[in-house]
Amino acid sequence: MGKVQWSRNCPPIPVEAIVEKYLGITLEYEKLEEILGIPDVLGATWVEEKRMVINISLLDGQEGRLTFTCGHEVGHWVLHRKYIIDRAAYSPDSDSGNNPAIVCRVSAAKTRGEWQADCFSACLIMPGRAVQGAFHKVFGEDQLVIYNRNSCLGENNPLALDPSRDTAHQIAKYVMDAGRFLNVSKEAMTYRLEDLGLLVNETGLSLSSSFQAKKPFFKNSRERKLLVS
Repeated sequence: MGKVQWSRNCPPIPVEAIVEKYLGITLEYEKLEEILGIPDVLGATWVEEKRMVINISLLDGQEGRLTFTCGHEVGHWVLHRKYIIDRAAYSPDSDSGNNPAIVCRVSAAKTRGEWQADCFSACLIMPGRAVQGAFHKVFGEDQLVIYNRNSCLGENNPLALDPSRDTAHQIAKYVMDAGRFLNVSKEAMTYRLEDLGLLVNETGLSLSSSFQAKKPFFKNSRERKLLVS
């Protein structure tokens, strides 16, 4: 099977193509809450079947969250599938045909495995060098330091010359545009910038409250803490 053809570390990273063409995994979109009978499910991966299912709700105009979730599932596949297979080998009574080996829920976002998959996804869809290059192109070589909660110039200031907690998402948008991160959310990019040391938050408050999800289901806490690898 040939590998996906794209420029290395050149956004937008084609995560769905990586899943299907590079890893050879079947990618589907279904109503996972109904299939599994549990709420707040974002994705599930059947390791033995090489099948990945993403909640169909994420197709509803949420490309950034869809991309991050797909990258998160790839993270599970790369980092955790051996553990799942080994665990199944020592649990002969488990019915892996009916139960997904990995189920990703919003409520489980703080567990170690979910945190690791988040980190993997962030690094996959927002490569460090590409993010740094786009940031330097827009804002120069120096990092931006956020001291204030609110901008003195206004949240919608087109030049974003006043880095603040309420303009962090606008800063992220400029970086996304400069680097062609067409399938990444502003929230994810904001935390990637912070983790890379390009955006320094000195307010003592989380940047997460700057973002408001359109629907409760999409308030995905798994993007709240992205770390560099």
